Amino acid sequence: MSKKLENNSTSIGRIINLLYRYLMVASFITIIAVDLHSELNANNIVREPNSQLNVFQEDFNYFYRILLDSHPGIETDNTSFNQKVEAFMECLATVTDTLQFEARLRAFTHDLHDGHTRVSSFSNQGSPIYPIGLWWHESGWYVEMISTEFKDLIGSKVISINGIDAETFMTKLMQLTTGENVYWFRDQVSFFLRNSANLHALNLDRPDGVLQLIIKQNGTFSEVNLYEVERPSLWGNQKTGITALHDDNYWGQALPEDNVYYIQFNAMSDPVGTSDTPFSGWISFLKESFAVIDSLGIDNLVIDLRNNSGGNSTMGDILLSFCSLPDSIYYFGGKMKISDLVLNHYQMNLTSMNKALSSDLGYEVLETELPFTVIFYDGKSPFLRPRTLSEIVPNAMSNDSIKKYNGKLILLTGSQTYSSAVMFATLCQDNGLAIVYGSPTGGKPSSYGEGLNFRLPNTGIMCSVSVKYFQRPDTSRDPSDSLYPDVDVLITPEEYFSPIDTLWERVLNDIRNSDLYK
Repeated sequence: MSKKLENNSTSIGRIINLLYRYLMVASFITIIAVDLHSELNANNIVREPNSQLNVFQEDFNYFYRILLDSHPGIETDNTSFNQKVEAFMECLATVTDTLQFEARLRAFTHDLHDGHTRVSSFSNQGSPIYPIGLWWHESGWYVEMISTEFKDLIGSKVISINGIDAETFMTKLMQLTTGENVYWFRDQVSFFLRNSANLHALNLDRPDGVLQLIIKQNGTFSEVNLYEVERPSLWGNQKTGITALHDDNYWGQALPEDNVYYIQFNAMSDPVGTSDTPFSGWISFLKESFAVIDSLGIDNLVIDLRNNSGGNSTMGDILLSFCSLPDSIYYFGGKMKISDLVLNHYQMNLTSMNKALSSDLGYEVLETELPFTVIFYDGKSPFLRPRTLSEIVPNAMSNDSIKKYNGKLILLTGSQTYSSAVMFATLCQDNGLAIVYGSPTGGKPSSYGEGLNFRLPNTGIMCSVSVKYFQRPDTSRDPSDSLYPDVDVLITPEEYFSPIDTLWERVLNDIRNSDLYK
């Protein structure tokens, strides 16, 4: 095994020289605390009397240095990235308030296509809000959620928003989203549509504060004016039947007449588990589920990941420990950047970190300077024996008494499948353990992760930076902006807004006809 050493006590003089080109006349300090962080005005505030940067340039300089130190994919010699940094610093010379700065910083992180390096604070993102949510289809944007008084408009096509073509409007608003691909951006952008502060930051608002929609329904055009309201009563698109969305993190039911067991896996976290008994609720649920599967002789296990935005990837490993797997399978490789931020997060010093890494990597790590990068498994996908339940969770009771599931595993994915949920689906697809039905995931199969938080010194804006890179097991499939399903089930607007789950019906039909994708 080998390790790549990367020293970042670097010269970034070209960028720093640019930073100090902008002279700002110092005035007096005025700090007004608003919401999650201070509202600052760059026209009359500087941190130090002799500073040549405004507070927002200083904060971005801090943000940039954290990325250089801690992000495994950002190098000091990346000319393209450094040019973007220079251009961004120039644009900050004219920024005059925190909301505008936050919006521009979001746009900067948007272009990184890294869902865990982001602005974590949300200024002015609480109530009141516009009671609206939109859904994207290749034919346009449609009303997915709206205030109850307009519930008959669910499924209507949106032609324009505030006098701007809907596609143009939403594409511009998407620059505030953080993620890994356009599928996630489209899914998340409605969150930012609901707040007038976001629209104002991008000059998408109207002077009267109204959100004006021109919609088309049954061939008829009409105008809808929405106002920000506190705690609105919302009406959304709803499905019926077994796949109707549950509030639980995980839920399951046997359908013996169809030879199917269905698990709705909505979050990779266990609300029942404790520090002494982690994942205890999940393990109990799986023991009961696989006992039922065995007793009924069920041959098709469907795991619905369409609403799973991630959590702890160990949940996926635990699930697979109940399945009959090959003697060895390919796992994720990757790398990690070790910096002061990482040491502080794990409450370690360099000596204890070297010791921990030596134990994990299987060879002695003797680093003397920060930051540095360690590469796991020589940059290759490790071919390892799958761990048993007792190896994954040492204090968990064995599941050896339950027969290993040896039937078909079918995964359902969509644009809200993200982070650890994508990792689970990728592990299964790359090793041929499951058949994936649905639509492209909101996350990449190979991606950055383990975001650590930090706060910008002037504005107090909370941010996070990825310190790890996870490389998919089948590296021959990289690069890929999404995990694409084996069976891509295209949904029309009419099907999407129907109470019937088209994807679920397709899977059931294929099972009944023994026509699952081979």
